[in-house]
Amino acid sequence: MDRDGVLLPAKSGEFIAKHAKHVKINKDGNEKLCKEILSSIKCNQLQMPDTGSDSIHPSKDHPRAVDWVFVTDALNFCFWSKNKEKQWVVDGYTGYFALEAALNRAIKNGVDITNPEFYSKITKEQLLDIMKGDNDVIIPLFDQRISVLHEIGNILLEKYNGTFETCVKKANKSAIKLLEIVVDNFPCFRDEAMYNGRAVSFYKRAQILVADLWNFFNGTSWGQFEDVDKLTMFADYRVPQVLVYFGVMSYSDELMNKLKNDELLESGSDEEIEIRGCSIHAVELLKKRIEDEIKEKHLNVSVPNSSLIDYYLWCYRRKHAKEVESIPYHKTLGIFY
Repeated sequence: MDRDGVLLPAKSGEFIAKHAKHVKINKDGNEKLCKEILSSIKCNQLQMPDTGSDSIHPSKDHPRAVDWVFVTDALNFCFWSKNKEKQWVVDGYTGYFALEAALNRAIKNGVDITNPEFYSKITKEQLLDIMKGDNDVIIPLFDQRISVLHEIGNILLEKYNGTFETCVKKANKSAIKLLEIVVDNFPCFRDEAMYNGRAVSFYKRAQILVADLWNFFNGTSWGQFEDVDKLTMFADYRVPQVLVYFGVMSYSDELMNKLKNDELLESGSDEEIEIRGCSIHAVELLKKRIEDEIKEKHLNVSVPNSSLIDYYLWCYRRKHAKEVESIPYHKTLGIFY
């Protein structure tokens, strides 16, 4: 995959970590989190902290299951609220799980939300109804979500026979090829920035889309990718929070004060880029440390890939929310995460 001089996420993370001024990766924290993850590997599988959300995930039995995952990840961005503000809540769920709950409810009610013929022309009133919460709070960046649905819907209709399955087929069981197809053809997934004179990338939603298909279909059928281990973690605002909680990363006093004061970080600012880039590199270093530990101790377990480590940390934050909330997370307005 080559994006005209844009560094891919793993190389971007390494480059950003090398030049970062506001974020630091710490060896001691890496060791601590390595032990935590190794202790969670049972029966050769990384056990995810239970978040109690299985009932709202997309259904494998749905005839448009692949398109269900695609639409969900296309809308998977910016759920946070300012401190003390009311959150968007659906059926008691917040954040990404609220999105899953809203889409799950819509499909149960017969709304054709997996069909680009419908959502490429979706109206404000229709989307408001689909995303209706338990209170009067509207899902954040509502107008941008309408634009995203119109964009991806029209592209699927014009280029891919009205279904994301066509893109998966073209990828020929390659996670990186599917990532390339998504980033090259769907602008709303093109998560790139300039940092220290270089074009860098994170591709959070594009990578999580591929990983979700892999995980959703248990590495078979539509989720069979022979190179899924080449994906990095998905640089958002919650996983970095967990990395700081474990001491894997630390912030400068200036940056930490901004986060404690709930100041927005501008999309594309050095501080925001460093948080995301260092998160990617920190997880790559963590994965390598886990691999070394497994080899040194001759453990009969497989090394979890970056997407599994990411999901573990994301679920950890959900399960241990009260403890982890002692660390402020950064907040940026935008459609990429």
